[in-house]
Formats: sequence, C-alpha cells, structure tokens
Amino acid sequence: MLRFAAARGLQMLVSIWVAVTLIFITVTQLPGDPVRALFGFRPPPPELYDQLARRFGLDRPLWEQYWMYLSNIATGDLGYSFPLNGYGSARTGPAVTDVIAASLPVSAVLLIGSLLVQVVVGVGIGALGALRGRRVMNAGIYALAILLVATPVLVAAYVLRTTLGVGMRLFPLSGVHDGATSYVLPIVALSALSIGYVILLTRTEVRETLAAPFLKSARGRGFTAARLLTVHAMRPSMIPVIAFIAANIGQLFVGLIIVEGVFNLPGLGGAVFEAIRSRDRSLLIGLVTLFILVTLVVNTIADLIIALIDPRVRETTVARG
Repeated sequence: MLRFAAARGLQMLVSIWVAVTLIFITVTQLPGDPVRALFGFRPPPPELYDQLARRFGLDRPLWEQYWMYLSNIATGDLGYSFPLNGYGSARTGPAVTDVIAASLPVSAVLLIGSLLVQVVVGVGIGALGALRGRRVMNAGIYALAILLVATPVLVAAYVLRTTLGVGMRLFPLSGVHDGATSYVLPIVALSALSIGYVILLTRTEVRETLAAPFLKSARGRGFTAARLLTVHAMRPSMIPVIAFIAANIGQLFVGLIIVEGVFNLPGLGGAVFEAIRSRDRSLLIGLVTLFILVTLVVNTIADLIIALIDPRVRETTVARG
C-alpha cells in the first residue's frame, strides 16, 4: 500500500506541474494588456504604468515570470490582486491568498455539503433501486434519477429559489445571513445533477453485484436481503461510484460558480467573475490553480480509498511500475 501511495503521490505532483504550467500559458496569452486595462479609456502616465508592470513582474521575460510563478506556488504565495483603480498605488490590490481565504469558507461548505448529499442520498436511493421485486419503487427511483440528470444546475437553482424561496418562503433567497438554512437550497441545487448520476451508477453496480455467484452462495446460506445488500454487495459496488464522485469534482466547481451567482453568495464563484471582469490575471491564476489542486488531491484520495477496498488495484499499479 505504501508503494501504491508513493506512486500516486508522484503522479499527482507531475499532474499539478503540468496543470499549473498550462494555466500560466493560457492566462498569459489572453489578449489585452492587464495593466493598460486598469486605466480604462484614459492613457496611463508612463511612470505609473512602469511601476505597476514592475510590481507584477510583467516587465520580465516570460520564462522568468513562469519561474517566479512556480516558486511562489511552492511557497504558498500567489501574489497580489491588481488594484481596482489604476491611478492608485501599485500596492492597493489585496493579496490573492487573502481574497481566497475570505471566499473559501462559503464555497467549502457548498462543496462538502454537496459531496455528503451525493454519498448519503445518491448511494442510498440507488441501493434501494437495485432491489428486485419492488417494481413501483424501482420505476419511481429510475424516473427521479433521469429527471435529475436532465436538469442543468442553473435550472435547478432557479426552480428551487422560485418555489421554496419566493413562493413558499421556506428558505432565504440570497446571502448567508440566516446561518445554516442559507446553504440548504444552494447545496441541493449543486448536488441535483450529480445525485442523478450516482443513483443510476449505484443502482446498476449493486444489481450486477447481487447477481454475482458469490452473492448467490451467500443467499443460499440464509443471509437476509439487508445483510446481502449492506455487507456483501455495497463494498465492491462502491468502487466505480467513488471514482465518479472524485472525477466529477471539476464539474462541481463549474456548478459552484453558477449557484453562487443565483443565490448571491460571497464565495469563490463571485471572485472568479470579478477576476474575469477586471482582467485580474493574478487573481484568476490563483483561483484556477486552487480548483486544479483540489481536483487532483480529491482524485488521489479517491484512488487510495479504492485501493483499500480492492487490493487488486494497488497490486496492478505496483506491478506496472
């Protein structure tokens, strides 16, 4: 297991290096001058333009900017956000890490809540849908899953906000001023699409596992249906489900931006929109880098969990290495 963990850790580091390199190349090649954009239609004074360019390292060769970028990421320094007013001081922009730290708690609650809902609700309903002999319930679960899969995050957010927020007034419409209840609708909206996929995947995997020869042998020994499902069938069935949930984390970040916009939440989604609107290259690079890092770390953790569930996975990986 240690060799497998070391191999996956090395793969993660290589993936992080490739990802941050692509991010740097993509963002630095965007059209327009980020310093010139701070001044709008008015031409900037040459001395102030040079001061800002030096402050953000834009006067240096591209390879030197890239090396500074890698060095700063390694030390946790993501630089400073561009100032909103180009005629102010070059130091008026806040640190990117401060912007992320201020926005991260709200987004973290949404992401963690969404993952928990996917596991508890999606896996639970999908396992029930795998039981045979309950045609009406199975048909209802399948229809619910298809409906969720066919509903985009934007539609789910507006429907929940209109019906439960505006119409029935059960939950707040925007902000986080009402405590835990402020997160209920955003988490449900963010989770809806993924829950549908988890239900369908769990339903299929558990049903195939229940039909496996070793389950038939256990059933012949008199084990109850509940024991067969929870003890014998769920463990091997969870491998593809865990892999899907981890791989879907990137899609959750996209949905996070939409949900935070609909419910007016002060999270990372709003910071992304602000960085794009103001052409804040430092902030945009920092946010995208954070998304990539979280996605790669979550997928590495998922691989380790899968390896613990099924030893054949780590044996195959180590043998190939």
